[in-house]
Amino acid sequence: MAILLEGPHGAPVIWGKLGDYVIQRTGTGKLSIRRYKKPSNPKTPAQQMNRDAMKAGISRWGAHERHQEKEYWDLIARRFDFRDGYRAFLSSYMTLYHLKVKELGDSAGALAFVSNITNRISYLKSPLKEGKSQRDERLNRAVFLYQRAGDYHRLLESSLSYLRMRGSLNVIPYSLLPQADPYLAPPLESLGLLPPT
Repeated sequence: MAILLEGPHGAPVIWGKLGDYVIQRTGTGKLSIRRYKKPSNPKTPAQQMNRDAMKAGISRWGAHERHQEKEYWDLIARRFDFRDGYRAFLSSYMTLYHLKVKELGDSAGALAFVSNITNRISYLKSPLKEGKSQRDERLNRAVFLYQRAGDYHRLLESSLSYLRMRGSLNVIPYSLLPQADPYLAPPLESLGLLPPT
C-alpha cells in the first residue's frame, strides 16, 4: 500500500506499493517508480542457516530473555535507537551468531553457542545497522538537495493531479492528512514531511 503524506508547501510525498508499481527514493533522493517484482528465494544453505539462527533467536527471546533480561534490552533499545528491546536483542543475537560463524568456521557450532541460555548475550553493534544509518544520512542529504531543485514540486504536484484524476486518492483514508507510525514521526518531522508536534 502506498503512503501519501502532505509535504512542504502542500506537495504530496508518496512511497510504497501502488497497484503493480513500487514508489521509492533513489540514492540521490529522486523519486523512482518501478514495477513490483516478487523477490527471488534461492534457498541457499547459507540463507537457510541464517533463517534457522533467526528462529532460534526468537525462541530464546520468548523462553528466556523476555522474562530475565527485558529491562536490560529495553534500556539498550532506548539508548541505541531500536524500536523495542526485542529488536535490540535480535540484532545483537544475529551479530554474535555471525561473529561465531567466522570464529568457529561452523554454523552449527555458532548456533549451539548463541542458543545456549547460559551464554549471556550483551549488546553488540550491528554492522548492518551502522551501514543503514550511514545510507540514511546520505539519502536525507540527497533529498534536501533535490528538494531545492525547481522541478521537485512540479513533479510531485503533477503526480498528485494524476492520482486525483485516476480516483486513487478517494480510497485513502483522511485524504492527505499525515498518517505515520509514531516510530517514524521524528525522522519524518526532521525531513519536513510532517508538521512538528
